[in-house]
Amino acid sequence: MLRLITLDMTNTLLKFRQPPADQYAAVARLYRVDFDPHKLSQAFRVSFKQLEQEAPNFGAGSIGWQQWWLSLVSRTFTAADCQANTDTLNILGHHLIKHFSSGQAYELSDGSTALLEDIKGRGLLLGALSNSDERLDGILVRLGVRHYFDFVLTSYAARVAKPDPRIFQQALALAGGNIGSHEALHIGDDLQRDYLAARRCGWHGVLVSGQLQQLCQEAGVPLDAASMVTGLRDLHTLLDTFKQA
Repeated sequence: MLRLITLDMTNTLLKFRQPPADQYAAVARLYRVDFDPHKLSQAFRVSFKQLEQEAPNFGAGSIGWQQWWLSLVSRTFTAADCQANTDTLNILGHHLIKHFSSGQAYELSDGSTALLEDIKGRGLLLGALSNSDERLDGILVRLGVRHYFDFVLTSYAARVAKPDPRIFQQALALAGGNIGSHEALHIGDDLQRDYLAARRCGWHGVLVSGQLQQLCQEAGVPLDAASMVTGLRDLHTLLDTFKQA
C-alpha cells in the first residue's frame, strides 16, 4: 500500500528557465564582465564537479552553501579567462545567489501542477527530496507550489545527499515515522541518485527522463515500462497501478 511520495526537484518537478551558464552570462553582462560563452559554459561544468569533490553537498559541514556558490562563481569566471577583479566577482557572486534564490531562475516542468494535484487528491503524503541547499523551500513558495508538500528535505539540511540511504530514512521520519519503506515511492530523473537509490532502500522508484534508453544502456539497466516514463504527464496512469491508503 502506498502512503508517501517524494519528488526530486531540479530536472524533475522544476527546470531552469535557461541553462545555468546562460544565466551566469546574463548577470555578468550587468557588470560589464566580458566572457566567451563557450568557455563560460565549459568552465561552469568543470568548476561544479571540482567543488562537488572538494566540498561535497554544497559545503554542508565545511564551508557552507553561500561560500560554496561564491567559490563556484569565482572559479567559473576565472577559468573562462574573464577579466574581472576579485571585488567584481564577489559582487557578481552575491547577485547570482540572490537570482537563484528567486523564482526567476526556475520554472515548473510541464505537467507539474497537475501531478501535484493528483497526488494530493489521492490522499498521499508528499515530500520534496532534493540534493540542494536551503533555498529550495523559498523557491517553491515563489513558484506557488510549496503548499502541496508536507515536508521539504534538502541534502544540505540532511547532511547527506542522494544516493545515501540516510536521506531516505530521514524522509520517512519526517513523514511521521510510521511509514515503512515499502509504502514509499520516490520519483526523479537521475538513474543512480533517484531511481536505483530508492530501490536499494526498499522504496518503490520511478524514473522520469526523456533519455530513458540512453541512461539505461549506459548503466546496463533494463528498461522497465512499469517504473520508467518520459514525462510527468505519464505518471497519472502509473500511479493507478499502486494500491493506496
